Amino acid sequence: MKNRFRIVPVLGTLTVLWHLLLPLACSLYGHSLPLTVRLPRPPRHWQTTFPELRYRIVYPIPDRDGFAELFVDQETQPVIELPKILHLPVLAYPVVSVKSLELPPAGAIYPTDCDSQSSGLTLSWESGAVAEVLYRLWIRGVNCSSINAPRLGTEMVERCQGDPWSLDLNLICSQLASRDFQVTDIHLSPYRDLLLESNSGNWFLESPFRTPVEAKGCLHLERVPLGTHLLFDGATGSCFFLLVEARTELLSLR
Repeated sequence: MKNRFRIVPVLGTLTVLWHLLLPLACSLYGHSLPLTVRLPRPPRHWQTTFPELRYRIVYPIPDRDGFAELFVDQETQPVIELPKILHLPVLAYPVVSVKSLELPPAGAIYPTDCDSQSSGLTLSWESGAVAEVLYRLWIRGVNCSSINAPRLGTEMVERCQGDPWSLDLNLICSQLASRDFQVTDIHLSPYRDLLLESNSGNWFLESPFRTPVEAKGCLHLERVPLGTHLLFDGATGSCFFLLVEARTELLSLR
């Protein structure tokens, strides 16, 4: 009986403390929070070919459906307001200003890539593809909070053979949307090796993981996924539209 009555004052003290701390807790755990966006450095060959690279940042809007966007320079660290919902993507699409072209984005997932001590969100090229997948799902009305986004990102990096943008992102999105997703759905898109006539010099495709390839009268590109691509002449910055199909390819100046 003595032990039982000794608990009562402790419970009373905890109750008082709870009522005192409740207003503070509510202020700390609101519906949204400001985060500083930190952009990654672009690949070295991008810095050389696109010295005036800018970014279109896409992020979810608190208390509303949809995403907002803003344009910033490389050195800018904008502050955005994010809703406190699991697995929200933030993307930064590099914009080649002269040609108004967009390259594959860097990305981050809230709260996985959030630094709580500095209130920052660090974007990376490695997280760009998984952020793009989640972004496509959110804008289609798919709630991604129940998706194991950290594992999805890890599996995509491990299975992409060095370039997450070579994965079949359309398949990943469709399987996640239908709730029929399995990890074996993460695999490379069909691809081809190409041999193209070109000027001598260094050429590269749009993915930040595609390093320049030297050409001497012809250009050999390995493992190019079927579909549309941007092909750049590193010396002049000229951009070509490249369509790769199962048996043919089309190359035209953009």
